[in-house]
Amino acid sequence: MSLYLDNFVAQTVRVKRKYCKVYEGEIPKYNAILGQEIVEIAPIEMRVTLKKDSIYVSIGNSQISGVYSAQKSTIPNEITLTIPRENSGIEERINLNTADKTLTRKGVFPQPDVVLIRKEKSKR
Repeated sequence: MSLYLDNFVAQTVRVKRKYCKVYEGEIPKYNAILGQEIVEIAPIEMRVTLKKDSIYVSIGNSQISGVYSAQKSTIPNEITLTIPRENSGIEERINLNTADKTLTRKGVFPQPDVVLIRKEKSKR
């Protein structure tokens, strides 16, 4: 029992402040099947604002916000962020690559995955 609890505690991580930034990218165009038709979905801008205890996701005009849970990934230098979505049983899954300082949003089928690059601060 003790081993299980130690393993559970080791899996949950905190996101360091240096990774709490704004990340931007674009979901590329893709095809979706609606009934008998194949519909082409146009590319759309995506923006993620990662805070110490919350996250804000903007996809076009849609916005999702909430508290995330962070866990170590099986891939080195990667943290998996999970965000519950209201009125949906599907969670948003975003991987934070601490080495590259990028986010990868795992797209819900048929959406492709999208890599978000950290936005640099404007120089004064």
